[in-house]
Amino acid sequence: MGEGRAVHRLVRIIYTVRVLGFAWCFCVVAVHAWERSYGALFWTLLVLQFFLYPHLLLVRTLRARDQKAAEFQHLYSDAFCFALWVVALGFPTWIAYALMFASTVNAMLNRGLPGLMRAVVASSLGLVAGILLFGYHLWPATSTLVTAMCFFGSLAYTVGVGFILHRQTMRLADSRRQLAKSEQRYRLITEHAGDLIALVDPQGRWVYASPSYRRHLSEAELEPGRDAFRFVHAEDAPRVREAFARVLQSGRSGALAFRLAAGDGAERRLETSIQPVVNGGGRVENVVLVSRDVTEERRQRERLEVAAHALQEMAEAVVISTAAHVVVSVNRAFTRITGYGAEEVIGKPESQLRSALQPVSFYADLFAEVEASGRWAGTLWSRRKDGGLYREWRHVSAVRDGEGRITHYVSLFFDTGSPSAAAALTA
Repeated sequence: MGEGRAVHRLVRIIYTVRVLGFAWCFCVVAVHAWERSYGALFWTLLVLQFFLYPHLLLVRTLRARDQKAAEFQHLYSDAFCFALWVVALGFPTWIAYALMFASTVNAMLNRGLPGLMRAVVASSLGLVAGILLFGYHLWPATSTLVTAMCFFGSLAYTVGVGFILHRQTMRLADSRRQLAKSEQRYRLITEHAGDLIALVDPQGRWVYASPSYRRHLSEAELEPGRDAFRFVHAEDAPRVREAFARVLQSGRSGALAFRLAAGDGAERRLETSIQPVVNGGGRVENVVLVSRDVTEERRQRERLEVAAHALQEMAEAVVISTAAHVVVSVNRAFTRITGYGAEEVIGKPESQLRSALQPVSFYADLFAEVEASGRWAGTLWSRRKDGGLYREWRHVSAVRDGEGRITHYVSLFFDTGSPSAAAALTA
């Protein structure tokens, strides 16, 4: 039973119960038949029904596309067959009780009230079929041994079913405890996360919003059932709703950036991932939105872009190097004055740009003063890429981190012989 295709857990349970129950039923009916001296045909049918039949049902179940559905159908065939045996035996009271009790309880436990009704119908059909096949004769009495076997068999079956239900109940309770712990962990994560986490329904209405949303929207604005996209900037709203509709239609996640019109009138820029929650039928039940507030990052990036643009447009040359004197950035004025392109100097030692007209000790003293006072200013001779010499005015300053360590050097210089430099010097 463990080879090949996986066997559903419910199938294993029903199969085990059926094999054990049918074996006991065989013993009960066999004692009753032996006491009444039934013939060889009866014994043959008895063996086929109570020993071979359960295994044939298992083979059919394993070949079925839906194992659970097949097993549920077998519950009704059990009820039909048991009714046939009740008629064939002459409606013995205790045997009829045991067989009908087992079939109806099985159907009720696995399929509920509809299952019970179908089992009753199957049993009724079995009784009618049995009367047509064997005729109607009433022989209700059973021996003390058979009666006791039916009584204790039904009692054992009830206890066994109760044990199985108890295990399933405990397993379900444990699953619920684990689920509650998982929900608690996820709730702690969402409630303490800096990101904005929300669950919205397919109509785009709030189902849940993490407390981080309350930095931008009020409790009333986050009330479940309200339009979650109402607070998207008007210019971005059509694009956001279109992206949301695509996720609902495709069932695949997406991402977008938009502006949130916060309750205080300010705009917040959000980068959001959209993750659909798909049920077993492939339908999107809800959508998870995880948004990151990138407003300050965007502002910082814009400030850096402005600063970088201003740096490139400066008339003075600028060289930025690391604390180890490796060039990391130059502007266009540097290329215009020295003739070196940015790709020729970035990543190279700043010492390669120094002129031999000043001794090594000059630069050692220069950076010693920068380290001590934070800056140095003065004139010196430099050499262009083409070998030409020029006199430059240079200002070198140190950039320090929060602990006072030098992280970079910034050198600003210009050719003192150029007209713009002369104007700067006389200004």
